[in-house]
Amino acid sequence: MIFFERIIENISRRISQLGQVALVLVMLLIVTNVILRLPWRPLPGTVEMVELLGAILLGLGIAYCQQKKSHIFVSVLVDRFPLRVQALVDAVTGLLALFFTSLVARQLFIYGTRMLERGYTTGHLNIPVYPFIYLVGVGFIILVLVLLKDLINTVILFTKGKEQT
Repeated sequence: MIFFERIIENISRRISQLGQVALVLVMLLIVTNVILRLPWRPLPGTVEMVELLGAILLGLGIAYCQQKKSHIFVSVLVDRFPLRVQALVDAVTGLLALFFTSLVARQLFIYGTRMLERGYTTGHLNIPVYPFIYLVGVGFIILVLVLLKDLINTVILFTKGKEQT
């Protein structure tokens, strides 16, 4: 189990770093666009590039966010329950999250294939959209793996009644 956890943590961290590169590119693109707007003309296709890079940022960073538990988590009521009840609630919500995230990942690949078949591109720069959709799908598959790891740890917590060390 520890080997599985380490592999998933490494993968999610590495793809998150690719998302961070996308964030830096968005920043540079917007700053360049603002600076060039004053004396000359703005960069053509800036909006399209920011949209595509934003999708990469979201898709590749979401698994790492789940791994680090850096999302909004409301547990005012659940924290008052015994440890096993907390684990049961976490297992149910984790199972639901796993199910719906798997559906989203699957649909992203179906949608990306549809965009590939139709030859869909961005309006101004004519960049194919399907690789970006596939990349977001890969990010969601990694999120599914992180959720699966969390669910397994929660089930272990529920059965043993204590934290795994």
